[in-house]
Amino acid sequence: MQVSQLSQSDLQKLDKVISAFINKKMVPSLSALTNDEVKFLSIKTSELGLDEISTIVPQTEFQENDVGVYITCEGDMKLGILFHLPLGDAKKLASMLLGSEANSDLSLEGKSSLAEIGNILAASLFNAINEKTGCKIMSSVPGLAIDTAEVLLESPIIETAVSNTFIHIYGELHCTGSQLIISASIFQDPVEAKKIIGLN
Repeated sequence: MQVSQLSQSDLQKLDKVISAFINKKMVPSLSALTNDEVKFLSIKTSELGLDEISTIVPQTEFQENDVGVYITCEGDMKLGILFHLPLGDAKKLASMLLGSEANSDLSLEGKSSLAEIGNILAASLFNAINEKTGCKIMSSVPGLAIDTAEVLLESPIIETAVSNTFIHIYGELHCTGSQLIISASIFQDPVEAKKIIGLN
């Protein structure tokens, strides 16, 4: 059995702080980019063992691939954030961003627009963390991949986990007009997560 580094109270505090950051910075950014009303729904913040990765993979009726955009930040604090949504919805979002009709295939321009929106949304979170903690952090170039949700989720966990456990903060960005839902997963090592809530 894995030994947790954060208490349930710590996890609740972390969830509250991150949700506040997202609602203050990320939601308005996405709303402006999509010209749509956006609401953030915090689903769960947990500390998990590396053998529990399968528990965070969303269960879907059809095995459709997802499109994922992954960005990390380095510096005084390390974390990774993955935005992902089903391929069909990703095509719809790309067409909204480009002001064009949805295509049967995701074009190069569509992929670029999705990577850029992921970059902007991640930057809004990183800026909020910087303002709160004073940590100097820099974001990576966004990476985009099309694969199963399980594969998309595994890589960030392996990349960010230093301890035997990792922090997973999961929420959803709901675009009410288009009815698109963008899943957002934030990954951190517990030691890094403590910096956000002032335990380090």
